[in-house]
Amino acid sequence: MATDHSTARKEPKVSAAIALLAAAAAGTPCFFSRAESLRSAMAGHADDAKLIDRFVAAAYGMGGLPAADVARAACVALPIIVLFFALGRLVRRLPPHLQLAARRALTIAALGIIAFGAFESVKARQNQIRDIRLLVPIELLREGEKSGGRIFMNASAIAASRLLAPGLIPQAPNSASAQALSSSPVRWREEDRSKPFSAVLLATPLDDSRPLVDLLSSSPEWRLARVDNMGVLYKRGQNESTNPISQIHFATNRDAAMRDAQLAMILHFLGKNQDAREFMDRARRTSPRDPAVLTQSATLAASFKQWQRTREAAELALKENSSSLQAHYLLALAFLEMKNIPAAATESGVLSSFTSSDPSVLLLQARIAREANDPTTEISALENLLTISKKRKADPTIIHIHLAQAWAKRGFAAQALENYTAALKGDLTPAQRAEIERARGTIKDRTPRLD
Repeated sequence: MATDHSTARKEPKVSAAIALLAAAAAGTPCFFSRAESLRSAMAGHADDAKLIDRFVAAAYGMGGLPAADVARAACVALPIIVLFFALGRLVRRLPPHLQLAARRALTIAALGIIAFGAFESVKARQNQIRDIRLLVPIELLREGEKSGGRIFMNASAIAASRLLAPGLIPQAPNSASAQALSSSPVRWREEDRSKPFSAVLLATPLDDSRPLVDLLSSSPEWRLARVDNMGVLYKRGQNESTNPISQIHFATNRDAAMRDAQLAMILHFLGKNQDAREFMDRARRTSPRDPAVLTQSATLAASFKQWQRTREAAELALKENSSSLQAHYLLALAFLEMKNIPAAATESGVLSSFTSSDPSVLLLQARIAREANDPTTEISALENLLTISKKRKADPTIIHIHLAQAWAKRGFAAQALENYTAALKGDLTPAQRAEIERARGTIKDRTPRLD
């Protein structure tokens, strides 16, 4: 009996120790995913920030990125500790003959969390990025601070500035205005005439900044002052005619290769394709097996419509990191463009297991399904895409057209007409409008009951 009582007293202590180990293991990957800590800290300064992001941002303010890592780890570990504590109290209230089985179940659950945490830590460690210059435009922000005047920043640069260069924020438009101005050269010129800018800092992603970049590149008032792997900086005036491509030293070959690969994509965006190829080739030579470099290489090849090179780089990237969504996307796209539809459909299925809410993925799945003569899958992808489009208040016209065609292919006249009618409410060319009217007329002729 004494042995039984001794064992009973020890069991809660053992359970508590295993629960603490489980919580620690679950939080450990946070110390190897600095990019996520930085993202969370930047998001924490937004007006609609989540409570966790605000907590991480506050931690960053007190102790930098190491403190932000700790804060994220705590947000993962503490709920697990509380859960196991609550379950432990519940187990102690069970009848004695059930307590042993319940404690064993909790132990097995804790061991599972420990194993999963260890696996995620190893994976995160392999892909971790420690140098902040590979994550945010810190060098561009420092250069922007020297401009001595009002600086325009796009939304992603503003997010980084809130954390790393808050002194620039009062001079810049807010995020919503910045996004609108970036996509409208007319509005941007009006703002610049009203309150002139001395510099323009555009951080990745740059897709929404294409109209503004074209405007600045063609204007004699502006010069490209600096290009690095995180974006571009334009300054007003024509002096200091030096090479704008930044020269930065990195501690490891992997970091240097990642920087070159990122810079290659910026240079391609600027139309400097020869420089882009040279930097990407150097990145591949420096770190030939790094999945991030290989994925960027596949992206650049896809932009040049070099589909065989896209496929080869994406497949190599997936050998090193099989969970890369972008590499799977590029491989599926390459198969589609190379007319290997069965292989593209297979990759599309893999993509669907990763995400069901990425618009670019859904659009690619719809394209592949159409080529595979699979209207059911095409409609499913397009319906999801339509839902996302409405939430984001984007123009759904083209989606409605594709949906109408897919429903017509399946023989559902009512759904096809409904989507064609919705498409007619959008901004269409006369030729597009005429084509839709012809398609509607054909459907109505074949199914007169719908008149």
